[in-house]
Amino acid sequence: MSLLLESIRLEDGKFENLFHHEQRMHRSLQMLCGDNEHFDLEKFLSDLNVPQVGLYKCRIVYDDRTKEVEFLPYVWKNVTTLRLVEHDRVSYEFKFNDRRQIDRLFQLRKECDDILIVKRGIVTDSSFANIAFRRENKWYTPWSPLLKGTYRQKLIDQNLLVPEEIRRQDIYSFDTFRLLNAMWRFDGPELSVSNIVKN
Repeated sequence: MSLLLESIRLEDGKFENLFHHEQRMHRSLQMLCGDNEHFDLEKFLSDLNVPQVGLYKCRIVYDDRTKEVEFLPYVWKNVTTLRLVEHDRVSYEFKFNDRRQIDRLFQLRKECDDILIVKRGIVTDSSFANIAFRRENKWYTPWSPLLKGTYRQKLIDQNLLVPEEIRRQDIYSFDTFRLLNAMWRFDGPELSVSNIVKN
């Protein structure tokens, strides 16, 4: 089994959204390793020497036996354009450290900053983030993302995002979009769907 990966936002010494990160780690270990033991993520992190100033990505590479942690100063990506890329067999249900399949798709972006992956006609994710679309004053996110992000789930639980099946042809019925992940909060750039480029 490939090693699993969890990326957690750490800002000024405080971790964010540990509840949803812990849930995903537990689910992954249970389904892939048959490990039913409770893993206390907050306790695990409290034993580490944590940077107290600045924004970091806490990167945990793990399986049922080992857990390696590093803290990386976070560098923002400037993403304003997405290219639609279709691949009907791409799979990333679990957050594996091995991202070669997605990295190959990312090479198809041409002049765009990133890609938006379409699987069997259904919109999923960018190469590194979930996506949300605004229509009027409501925000929607694909019902079937490649990876069910922890921050995406938090926003759904707070009724700020509505999961909906979004087909390729539905994209331009929305007004704007935002990318979101553990590091990108829901106050990032709001961009016109015209910035999503067809093949």
